[in-house]
Amino acid sequence: MIFKDMEEVRRHIKVGIPLPCYFISGSDDYRRQSVLKKLVDMTVKGGTGFDNHRFSGNTPADTLAEAAFEITFGGGRRCVVAEDIPFNSVGDSEYKKYEQLISEVCELGGSTVLIFVFSAVDTEPKKDAKKRDRFTPLKKFIDKCGGGVIKCDAATTAELCSVMERTAVKYHCQLDRSLCSYMVERCGSDSALLINEVKKTAEYRGSGIITKADIDLMTSPTPDARIFDLTAKIAARDQSGAFAVLSELREMGEKPSLILNVLSGAYIDMFRAKAARNSGKSKQDVAKDWPRAYARRDFVVDKAMTAQNRYSAASLLRCMDILLLAEQKMKSSGGDENVLLDETVAKLFAVR
Repeated sequence: MIFKDMEEVRRHIKVGIPLPCYFISGSDDYRRQSVLKKLVDMTVKGGTGFDNHRFSGNTPADTLAEAAFEITFGGGRRCVVAEDIPFNSVGDSEYKKYEQLISEVCELGGSTVLIFVFSAVDTEPKKDAKKRDRFTPLKKFIDKCGGGVIKCDAATTAELCSVMERTAVKYHCQLDRSLCSYMVERCGSDSALLINEVKKTAEYRGSGIITKADIDLMTSPTPDARIFDLTAKIAARDQSGAFAVLSELREMGEKPSLILNVLSGAYIDMFRAKAARNSGKSKQDVAKDWPRAYARRDFVVDKAMTAQNRYSAASLLRCMDILLLAEQKMKSSGGDENVLLDETVAKLFAVR
């Protein structure tokens, strides 16, 4: 079974009947570990005990088989978790052993649940045909045998907002959806970090409605968020505010090259938004046209759509020329990068 989204995973867990084998991967650490914990709890009550085995790294198939087929002490299910097995580097005969193990576990009908989890490896299909890809056929094999394939990608902004709202309620507070979006922009899209920031802010508030002032006081903005603030200061012609943000970023230890890179990205976002607006397209069209840039980052498109109103297409092109020239100088001149960054920001203010 190929789970199409996290809602389907939640429904499956709610039913409470585990499949014999799972393949769990994805970029969201919090989601991946949360799904793993729920599956283990569903298989072995409490997720602990003699019938629960965990392995990590290059674990031979024979070792997993010994744990999968041993006699249970409680008479219930066995659960075997194997994390980050480097399937692309194992030999053909060993890989066949893993397939045989999966097949035999699935034939048991659920008395043993085998869970493969991948965090440190790229389980996506390889673009280079010459590179070995064992993960794609492994997922297909698990699906064919009656197992489940779960991909824990980063949550969308809407999903993150729902999680934050529920977290606030648990701590006797209310968090407006617009402020949830503000927290995503300010703190990033890592679900575990956002949940922790909501808990911290809710504990400070105690009860009632969380305000923007509470969020500003209790949460820490990511460097990317502050660089977006820098872009907004430039667009608003707030020169003192822009250089104050630059000073703050330096105090945070951010390298000038990284600041320039993110700043350039913000102007590229604005130019794409300007082109879309001039062509009669919506923000949904922008996300669709550049899926790799804006997948699950719809708030970035929202900000770009708003910010582009301050510029003409010609002025945005001029800004990108300035940023490109600065990047070339930073990579080749060997001069003071902080001075070059200050000069670049000053030049952006000169663009009308």
